[in-house]
Amino acid sequence: MPKSLRLVAAMVAACLLAACGGPGTPLGPPSPQDVLSKPVHAGSLKDAHFLVTGKFTNNSATVGLTGDGALLYKSPGAGRFKFQTTVAGQQVSFEDISINGTDYTLTVPGNGRWVAKTSTSGLGPNSFTGTSAFKYIAEESLPSGKAWHASANDKDGNPFDAWIRESDGYPLKYVITQQGNSLTLTFDKYNTGESIAPPPASQVVKG
Repeated sequence: MPKSLRLVAAMVAACLLAACGGPGTPLGPPSPQDVLSKPVHAGSLKDAHFLVTGKFTNNSATVGLTGDGALLYKSPGAGRFKFQTTVAGQQVSFEDISINGTDYTLTVPGNGRWVAKTSTSGLGPNSFTGTSAFKYIAEESLPSGKAWHASANDKDGNPFDAWIRESDGYPLKYVITQQGNSLTLTFDKYNTGESIAPPPASQVVKG
């Protein structure tokens, strides 16, 4: 290469390095919108199972609850969860299935029937993409890997925090706050072949 071209190449390389901050300079964190949408766009993610923990306060009484659930990321997307707690010595459970724009809920004790209601904010992959108050918080290390921590409000205005794994965009944890109560969804299994279907029609009443 002629000396003049070598000088030009060196100058261009120097400019590029200056513009990019030099080799090995880490990129800044993604935007909170990007962080929250990563599970929806992670092509390898088909379904994800989570454990539910939380505390609810009602009439000055606080009860703990536990349960589990799952999200389906393949079209059209769906979600389910169930939790149990004890209130005044009585076992209480609540179950929700969200699929194809309909929420099915079952409460025990109750009449043994699922109540079906049309919903635009049912549980599903898009429940945690956020609609407002987006904020990137930090990069954090969780037992399941390094994660981006971001927060936002959902469609109903309820705030939530999300921890999304950096290596693959899978959700690791969501913390949802509603009326001073909180639920924590901790993900423990992925791509297990989970399926979600509506309850039998004979067990459903319209709400």
